[in-house]
Amino acid sequence: MSKSAETRLEEQITQYKILLDTARSFSTAMDLDSLVDEILDRSREVADARACTLLLPDSDTGELILYSTDQRIADLRVPLRVPEGQGISGWVFQNRKPVNIPDVTKDPRHYTSIGKKIDFVATSMICIPLMNGSDCLGVMQALNPLHADTFTDQQFEIFQAFGSLIVNALLRLQAEEQKIERAQADQELQMAQEIQKSFLPPAHLEFPSGALHTRYFPARTVSGDFYFAHQVGPERLLIGLADVSGKGLPAALTMARATATIKAFAPQATADLGDWVTRLNSHLSQDLNAGQFIGLTFLLIDSDSSKIQVCAAGQYPPFRFISDEWKKEIVPAHLPIGILPDFQYQATTIPVSPGELWVLISDGFTEARNESGDDYTDEAFLESLPRHCPASKTIDSAVNSWREFVGNAAQHDDSSIILVDWRGLPPPERFETTCCLDTLCDCRNWVEHWAAHAGFNDIETGQTVMGCDEAASNVLRHAYKGEPGPLHLSASLENDLLTYRLADHAGKVDCQEIRGRQIDDIKQAD
Repeated sequence: MSKSAETRLEEQITQYKILLDTARSFSTAMDLDSLVDEILDRSREVADARACTLLLPDSDTGELILYSTDQRIADLRVPLRVPEGQGISGWVFQNRKPVNIPDVTKDPRHYTSIGKKIDFVATSMICIPLMNGSDCLGVMQALNPLHADTFTDQQFEIFQAFGSLIVNALLRLQAEEQKIERAQADQELQMAQEIQKSFLPPAHLEFPSGALHTRYFPARTVSGDFYFAHQVGPERLLIGLADVSGKGLPAALTMARATATIKAFAPQATADLGDWVTRLNSHLSQDLNAGQFIGLTFLLIDSDSSKIQVCAAGQYPPFRFISDEWKKEIVPAHLPIGILPDFQYQATTIPVSPGELWVLISDGFTEARNESGDDYTDEAFLESLPRHCPASKTIDSAVNSWREFVGNAAQHDDSSIILVDWRGLPPPERFETTCCLDTLCDCRNWVEHWAAHAGFNDIETGQTVMGCDEAASNVLRHAYKGEPGPLHLSASLENDLLTYRLADHAGKVDCQEIRGRQIDDIKQAD
């Protein structure tokens, strides 16, 4: 091998070592500014050139923003820009082709404006597109070789390899930035979800004449479904279930505005629900964007009169358990909120009795599809509702049946369900009497009324009455020795747990005197 060939080989090896070092250095840059600095620092060594420039596109204007090793350009407060399609760099960016130009001054594409501003004359140039498939991420230039008049083919090849390293570094940086942005977006959505949930009432809410049970299944992190429960005076409760048009963040923002407005308007819902909904619609129509609307079903519960007013505005009417069966309540269907500002809504007033259950759902329930593409339907939902079950088990059964039908199919819409357990106003919390045979019947009636208010079925009520009657009889027999004496009874209902307490004024009883009957005596008596 000749000496000149050995020299060229050594130079080539040196250049590739520089490329390897460059690849390592690029991997440490954590933002675009530091990566641009690293590219420019390495570029002159790779190209053996007097100056190098990196040009990155401005997606808004189509211009190429210029970054340079020339300190006169680097010190500028506002980066220089090459107009779209101008100069050799603009041609390379648009045509996706690298060029090695021996004499730039004779090239008609040469853009001289920047050189004149800093008194720099370009004579020879390598200009390469930074390609990612068919996409051009920018342009890299080497200007005026240090040790020759023109760039060699080897330098051209090395500089294109350098360009590949720049592309990899830019893509890595973009991927990391996108990862950070996704993480931030996920965090913001989780925060938005927590804020949205804070608008909703708890999953279980007691009110004077019953209890409210809710379940909430957003199709995305944030939801357009929402529900509310606002106490209106001592004996009235305003309940509603809503479905905002659209999905995701826009629907969630509309939900937030509507929730705040409904809460502000709730104290005015003291008489006719239809008039109140009409005023609410007029106000919300001004806030909703064009094309947005809200399907809403309202219930205004009056514990004092044992009546419920219903108004269905573009949403499902309620389902009702009465006379031992579930049925869809027939009420007039009205336009959703936000369609016509001056629309007149009407409410239907329905008397209710203790033991009734009322259910509101959004269409995400009945329009849910299984893996075969079949809809759940109203009929399937009605069949999923059990009879003579506590309210909490009723709503859980409905949800479980729905989930079993849907299976592994993707949820395409927000789904919500509310169950109102109507018990009527509770009996007095305390019952005081004289414990004697003549008053035990009154005690049994009081206990029975509380069991009915708690939603017990006939068997559970009978067992409860029997247990309390046995306790009162024992007080009369063993504590008062058969003589009349004061008896105090109290009851409390919390989270479906009914608690009775019996208290007497007798002295301490000797447990040895209280003996149960022998099993043989009981069998003989039977």
